[in-house]
Amino acid sequence: MAGVAGPGVNLVYAYLAQETGLWKKHGVDVKLLSFESGSTLAQVARSGEIKIAINSGPTTVASRAQGADAIIIASAVNTLPYSLVTAKGISNWDQLKGKKVGVSRFGSGTDTAIRLVCKKFGLDPAKDLIILQGGTQPTRLQALTAGALDATLLSPPLDFVAKKQGWFILVNIAQLGIPYPQLVIETTDRLNRENPKLVKGFLKGFVEAIYYGARYKDETKKVIKKNLKISDPEILDATYESFIKVTDYSAEPNLEGIRNAIDEVALRVPAVKSKSPKEFIDLRFLKELQSEKFFKRLQN
Repeated sequence: MAGVAGPGVNLVYAYLAQETGLWKKHGVDVKLLSFESGSTLAQVARSGEIKIAINSGPTTVASRAQGADAIIIASAVNTLPYSLVTAKGISNWDQLKGKKVGVSRFGSGTDTAIRLVCKKFGLDPAKDLIILQGGTQPTRLQALTAGALDATLLSPPLDFVAKKQGWFILVNIAQLGIPYPQLVIETTDRLNRENPKLVKGFLKGFVEAIYYGARYKDETKKVIKKNLKISDPEILDATYESFIKVTDYSAEPNLEGIRNAIDEVALRVPAVKSKSPKEFIDLRFLKELQSEKFFKRLQN
């Protein structure tokens, strides 16, 4: 049982690995479940029902800081892939003050992202914005359309859908290059210890999927179209190109990004502030794949 937080770009590599048989190729039979937010997935993972989670880093940081044995073994996207989409009439940061901004859930990746980006543009998210829990990305886009939200964070393909519908993109956050563990593979210390073969096989299938995505554009677009329900060819192509650009093919966690996640989680869990980023990662399996020339074979 593996879980993925979606819908959005985080889904793509997991479904590629599943539908191309790459996990089975490496000896792992995966049942993949999709959750509407990272924080929901984290709660289920802590119960033990989900053995491996494909999530955003702050959820792992928060879980481990609160006593869970959750640990990051890889990170395929080390920046924020969102766009901040705003209602008509909001075309600069000052106009965002006092407005209602939707995230999926408090403590989720979108919640952390809006706070990091606001600070970069000189806003205090706690004082200058009204941050609301709005559920899934499609639900938040509907809320924006209905006037219940003034802005929200959307990742491909929904940011492209919103733009085509006439909404304003205040900032393409991916272009800012803010270090951030957006798409991590989370396991547990116990699973790594008791079933390393399973963990390594899962990681090999996932890593091979990210290289497959870059090499086989048409096949990957079919998986995106099916699982993200995209019918518009222009939006489909833009979605593909955007997630290829933000992928880190080393799959190595970025320590500065994890520091950003720690600082944000510390606003809710103060004890985490003194922790080192290295306390939240286990690079054993990545190092084994590197020493076995696994990445080199995929590059050829």
